Amino acid sequence: MKALKPLSLSAALGSALLLNAVFSFSAVAGLLEKGRTQGLTAGIANEQPYAYIGTDGKTVGANVEILRAILEPLGISKVELPITEFGSLVPGLAAGRFDLIGAGLFINPARCKVIGYSNPVTRSGGAFLVKAGNPLKLHSLKDVAASGKARLATQPGSNQVQEAKDSGISAGNVVLFDKDTEALAALQADRVDVVYFPDAEIIGLLKKAEGTPVERALPFEQIPDADGKPSWNYHAYGLPKNDPAFAQAFNEQLARLRASGELLRILQKYGYTENELPPADVTAEQRCNR
Repeated sequence: MKALKPLSLSAALGSALLLNAVFSFSAVAGLLEKGRTQGLTAGIANEQPYAYIGTDGKTVGANVEILRAILEPLGISKVELPITEFGSLVPGLAAGRFDLIGAGLFINPARCKVIGYSNPVTRSGGAFLVKAGNPLKLHSLKDVAASGKARLATQPGSNQVQEAKDSGISAGNVVLFDKDTEALAALQADRVDVVYFPDAEIIGLLKKAEGTPVERALPFEQIPDADGKPSWNYHAYGLPKNDPAFAQAFNEQLARLRASGELLRILQKYGYTENELPPADVTAEQRCNR
């Protein structure tokens, strides 16, 4: 009888990491109970207008205010907001490094395989930030692809990366920055020609860039969906996959917040309009299964 071969170090480490991830996901069950007794942690990426560190050192933003307005009626008043890179949010939730994602996170089917989602909080289109006068006349991703030389800045791990690829933009012309402010600095320094982010972030960057020769590219042609209509992305909170009771309570309170008008009142403080509210019948389940 042959002796069993011992696992290689890399295989052993891989197995340990897999078991740790499974254990972490199991351990987050019961967030309602945990939140009421210990509080919760919600990972953020320090980006305006979603969740960011204000000038007074406190964590503020549309997503932070809405999250507290959802959780407090559920008896959860203590929420810690650890900062991480945007690309680390989904892996961080999957590994149990925090209980939910408090940043603005698009719902997409690939992420749905790894994490759960609340129902949508806002909808968003894309937007371009360019040098004053829009010298390359860029009004869509198709324009960037047709140019052949335009360098587009966006964020790793975001929907915009795939959208750029699907639109035919060469990977060599896509420059990735962890922070939107780094992308803005690259545009101001002529290291890129256009910054592509969700419209809310572009509005925030314009405020930061006040007095410098940059502008929003208008009009802007949204990428089409499968039916040829302008495509919208939907922001939601990232939730663990294995806690349906928490997800149900969270979504019920989100619906109440919207029905009362308080959701829109919070959003308007950060430059959103009623146009950014998704249709009330759009759910995370629909977006995950499309």
